[in-house]
Amino acid sequence: MSLHYLVDGYNIIKQAPALAEVELEQGRDGLLRWIDAQRPQGSVNNRVTVVFDGSSEHFGSPWAGTARVIFTKNESADERIKAMVEESSAKSNVVVVSDDRGITLYVRSLGARIMEVKEFAADLFDAPSGPSPQKGRGKYISLAKAKQINEELKKIWLK
Repeated sequence: MSLHYLVDGYNIIKQAPALAEVELEQGRDGLLRWIDAQRPQGSVNNRVTVVFDGSSEHFGSPWAGTARVIFTKNESADERIKAMVEESSAKSNVVVVSDDRGITLYVRSLGARIMEVKEFAADLFDAPSGPSPQKGRGKYISLAKAKQINEELKKIWLK
């Protein structure tokens, strides 16, 4: 039985010290990279969908990691997550990761499971807080910039 984790992205970013202290784009990127590296969903058969409020215009290139990413343009992330649970044919296999009481009460009433942010992302809360070395020295690069650099290096080295 595989599970589908629906993650309220900004709910985690706002609570995890390692993500809350950086620019929003860095926080989103950090969360997605952390999910890829740490696999908090457990089994490789379990899926993760991270839902963010707003549009993807400021996100750079599309995410190519293991998590599916959804940006809600004309609705809130909470509303999208509720709709995804409503539309699921196996609601008991859906795990909603959020501390937002309104959404957790609603999806639980539909039969979905609930997981608190600190349970799902415990490693992010154990990370040291304070200014990160990347933030302080300007060493952070977005996924779009990393892709651009890789393409330039391919042109130079793979002639």
